[in-house]
Amino acid sequence: MGMFTAWIDQAVNARCRKDPSGRLIFLPYGRRRAGYYLDSAPDYQKVKALLAIYWLASSLFQVLGSTSSIVVAMGASFDRPGSPAGRLEFALIIYVISAFTFCWLPMLLLWRLYRRLLPELCSSLQEASPESMAHLQTIPNPLRWPALIVALAGLAVMLVIFILVSRH
Repeated sequence: MGMFTAWIDQAVNARCRKDPSGRLIFLPYGRRRAGYYLDSAPDYQKVKALLAIYWLASSLFQVLGSTSSIVVAMGASFDRPGSPAGRLEFALIIYVISAFTFCWLPMLLLWRLYRRLLPELCSSLQEASPESMAHLQTIPNPLRWPALIVALAGLAVMLVIFILVSRH
């Protein structure tokens, strides 16, 4: 659970910055919009809980949705007669339809739910002053490179599987 907890903390820290005085500021809509101070532990825990649920659900939709889309597209085009170009075109059409159904649409619905919950969450937080927002400092992310390496390794494995399956 240590690495999972660290990833959740990094997801929260990606949405937070520190002002020059060291106060933590939550940026729910990005740097160009209003920020909110996270002065107390309960405020930080509320934000962390919402972001953790959003991050976990988003990650599951991305992984399971893209994987199931690839499986459906490859399964539908595997025994299809015709030229390789025709099979590839059919597989791409099936992939786009299934990716929309299994990945993009659930991600859109999750994003809309997250955006609806943000005003309620931020209503109890104090809005950051313009002076604090002008000089925000990024929180260091020690897990950035390992996460990038894991993502690239996953893409490489998927590419190898795709090449091996498409040979038949």
